[in-house]
Amino acid sequence: MTLDSDVNEAELARSAAAGQPEAQFAYGLALLAGERAAAEGLRGIELVEGASGQGHADAMAVCALFEAIGVARPQSWPRALDRLQLAAERGSTNAQGQLLTLAERGLGEGSVGRDSDWGELRARISIEKLLEPPARQLLSDKPRIVAFAGFATGAECNWVITKAHDRLKRATVLRSATGDQTYESVRDNSAIEFQLTHMDVVLEVLRARIASATRLPVPIFEPTQVLHYAVGEQFRPHHDFLDPGALGFAEQLRQFGQRIATVILYLNADYTGGETVFPKVGIRYRGDAGDALFFANVDRAGNPDPLTMHAGTPPSAGQKWIISQWIRDRAPHSLDASGASDQ
Repeated sequence: MTLDSDVNEAELARSAAAGQPEAQFAYGLALLAGERAAAEGLRGIELVEGASGQGHADAMAVCALFEAIGVARPQSWPRALDRLQLAAERGSTNAQGQLLTLAERGLGEGSVGRDSDWGELRARISIEKLLEPPARQLLSDKPRIVAFAGFATGAECNWVITKAHDRLKRATVLRSATGDQTYESVRDNSAIEFQLTHMDVVLEVLRARIASATRLPVPIFEPTQVLHYAVGEQFRPHHDFLDPGALGFAEQLRQFGQRIATVILYLNADYTGGETVFPKVGIRYRGDAGDALFFANVDRAGNPDPLTMHAGTPPSAGQKWIISQWIRDRAPHSLDASGASDQ
């Protein structure tokens, strides 16, 4: 959902202003992407809504995401599913795929047909089932490490992998001296961070399910990342919390707060090796596809916990795919309607 680099933006803007739905949709997404969202996000939302109002199916699917997140409106799962249904009925294959993916959990395993009536399918999806996390298994109390078997369905896992597959770039780390993103030998895997224009209702459902499991609200979540590890790639032992004594992290901590928790959702199982290892407490964990792992990065007093040192070990065969969801201790100072920080 991004604007092609060879599109003449001025011409696109004129076409959007003339009410052409395809141009409204494309230009609206361009205004919602990256740093432009802070200043032009509301205009971008209006354009996507305008395209949706003229029957543009993929714009309807994006408006379903707006409802799910609560972008420039109160958040509503019923409205999100209603708009996803309308987009599916209008022929959006993206919306159709999302409904079928959500229905695997919302209706129960094995109950979804590929030739579904979209209205009937939407009516049968239980929002409670979509958001309810599975039972937890305590692996460690100090530090707090909890596993969730069957957190996501196979359809949800496959949807996320497909969505991330062609967007991967080499993963970065925050440099403690400056706070800048950089490449370092400690981490050589690939990743994609899902900003608003890459999100959809399926991903937002997974974030809401994580919120239910952790009892931590979605507004304090960082953008969701999907990580990919090819054979031999790894993330060597590290901490996810930000060291309060590092000068480069001072602005990050002031603006966004401490990174208090991490959730890993394992998206596939057809690889060898690749365990998540906590060397200071002797825990090695390898989830099946759909399993999740939660760990607190701070102790019960809110201080960074050195026992949370962990590593993503390299696969020796196959490819490893996971979601990594970092959670802060508060939301940014203020957010505009597009979800971008004003700081």
